[in-house]
Amino acid sequence: MKTATTFTASVVSDSTAQLDPETTASNTIVLQPKGCLGGIAVLDFQTNLEQALETAALGVVVDMQQVDAVAPEAIAALARGLELAAILGKSIVLHSIDLASRKGLRAEWRISREICFGPWGDLFEVEFEQFLSGEKLRSLPC
Repeated sequence: MKTATTFTASVVSDSTAQLDPETTASNTIVLQPKGCLGGIAVLDFQTNLEQALETAALGVVVDMQQVDAVAPEAIAALARGLELAAILGKSIVLHSIDLASRKGLRAEWRISREICFGPWGDLFEVEFEQFLSGEKLRSLPC
């Protein structure tokens, strides 16, 4: 039984690559974009990512090792992919994503989360919050 399918497409403006129909039996699909992930190439990448998420049984691995540059619109496409994966109950794993893209994706995800759910703050029980702020530590006998 096949558990992973690799889909390598050059991400360039004239890319018309489609996912291979044999990926329907795969638990995981691996996308390996190459070059600059920006401009028209982002539309191709987003289409491939959405198609892979719908096709894969468990999720998608996006291997960014051969990507030279990531445009802001590609970060937004990755964020939309994360949202779709959550809706479908599947996972996305990002490999070899550079630090700037990771920070951009985290910021994009925060913005998306605030749009959907309003301002977001992690709040724990009062005692734990006091512990984190140091109030609880000052009241403990030494």
